[in-house]
Amino acid sequence: MRKPPALTLLLLFGLLLTGCTPRPSASRSAAPVAPAANIVFADVARTAGLNCTRANGGFGKKWMPETVSGGGAFLDYDNDGWLDILIVTDEYLPGSSPNKSRRPTLALYHNKGNGTFTDVTQQAGLNLRLFGMGVAVGDYDNDGYDDLFITAVGQSKLFHNVPDGHGGRKFAEVTASSGIRDTGMATSAAWLDYDKDGKLDLFVCHYVKWSPQTDVFCGTDTKEYCRPTVYAGESSRLYHNEGNGRFTDVTQKAGLVNPNSKGLGICVCDLDGDDWPDLVVANDMEANSVFRNRGNGTFEEIGLKTGIALDDNGKPRAGMGIDAADYKNNGTFGIAIGNFAFEGLAFYEVTGQPPFVERAKQIGLFESSYPFVTFGVLFADFDNDGWPDLFATNGHIQTAPNTTNPEQILAQHGLLFRNRGDGTFADVSQQAGAAIMKPTFGRGACWGDYDNDGRVDLLLIPNIGAPALLHNETPTRNHWLAVKLVGTKSNRDAYGAKVVVEAGGVTRTGWVRSGTSYLSAHDRRLHFGLGSTAQAARITVHWPSGVTESWGGPIAADKVLTLTEGHSPDIK
Repeated sequence: MRKPPALTLLLLFGLLLTGCTPRPSASRSAAPVAPAANIVFADVARTAGLNCTRANGGFGKKWMPETVSGGGAFLDYDNDGWLDILIVTDEYLPGSSPNKSRRPTLALYHNKGNGTFTDVTQQAGLNLRLFGMGVAVGDYDNDGYDDLFITAVGQSKLFHNVPDGHGGRKFAEVTASSGIRDTGMATSAAWLDYDKDGKLDLFVCHYVKWSPQTDVFCGTDTKEYCRPTVYAGESSRLYHNEGNGRFTDVTQKAGLVNPNSKGLGICVCDLDGDDWPDLVVANDMEANSVFRNRGNGTFEEIGLKTGIALDDNGKPRAGMGIDAADYKNNGTFGIAIGNFAFEGLAFYEVTGQPPFVERAKQIGLFESSYPFVTFGVLFADFDNDGWPDLFATNGHIQTAPNTTNPEQILAQHGLLFRNRGDGTFADVSQQAGAAIMKPTFGRGACWGDYDNDGRVDLLLIPNIGAPALLHNETPTRNHWLAVKLVGTKSNRDAYGAKVVVEAGGVTRTGWVRSGTSYLSAHDRRLHFGLGSTAQAARITVHWPSGVTESWGGPIAADKVLTLTEGHSPDIK
């Protein structure tokens, strides 16, 4: 985050008490694509039953954690085939005087399978108060049910998915017995099997060393949110899964200690194609970190070597959200990173030997994103044309940034970039409807097909305000396939698996993984748009265990396929 200009309490109270939303800055859209290809979303959160309003725990002191929080998840916590929704919210920080009857908790909504949700927070055991930041979803004990790790300011929490005694599921907090002592300011997190022993390990980003006691007054007459450079960094951490619900902190042993890190986003991806999961950490005003997995339980930091650490001028940017995708359908991928206003999206094409080329300007992502403060960043094929599109959610950290720059506002609209299929993107935000163009205090974002209609939907979590559930209403007849993997020799979630779908003469590649975007967790099922092709010729799965399996076609489209490692079902 960058340091904001001097503000006044009058402006602060005017924004928060009146609920006034300033108008968005002028869009910098590229030439619109053909209307027939328009991607369209509608916010259905209220009609779907998502009735929470997210708080950020702030009470006027402008403490740093307030402005960067806001995560959530799509997950199927009870394995009924329908995606449920988790919203991470914030308890009031020490020193406040909250209304105890209205203190916020986590919020879990169960999908009823008819487009609506029911609040099951209390019966699921998640009516817990903590200053929550984000969430990672993963089955760490391989029992077939996904567990939760909630990052927080103070002590982050691990929740085990257990039977509720009535035929359903709930979550039991097992932080103490797990051995995870993750304290500080944790942000994004990801489950991964970094040593391929079949058990999910946990990587947790950390931001800065902050506490109410060490809070710094930034500004002149009025308190401002500080730059992260005011505080010392806090190293991210790696916890090895020992089995039996126990974890060991192996950060130092694995070579991951970086006291200068100010991590906000994490992407797990195989940068060098050696089938070992590497780590890319988006740092705020510090060099981005790239950790290459040596395959022996240790990592090598190669950020400068890859070119991902700094911008073209050799300076760090305010890295926040991050994601990667095979955006050219050629088996390699691009990495997108959200940055601060007047920095623009970063985009690195990971091909050949490093350093990798930063290509945001050439492919159409830079100009439109330049005025925005971008947090959540994600790839998904929203129109099922077979090419991954890119979405970014935006929102300033300043209370009234337009006091010094008329283009800067607190609430900002989203950005939707359609993949043209030629290696470039078109800004189609305005054509996508009011739900995309609505100004918000954007932070977390995740994708998932919550109504199983074959079109990818969005969950947007603001820093303050009501979450948005964007139903994909794109009028398309394009076909699709969703693939859910079940590991046996590999970890049950199959995090780290690579899936290759051949259809219509095009090869599309997806990776099953946790993390990415910002503080949030996506649908674990891989979603492949197939365009006009109604069947796939072949599906190949490269499992984390080293096993490769392939299923020949024709494989009918427009369905969810569940593939279990070591089994050969007839999937035609």
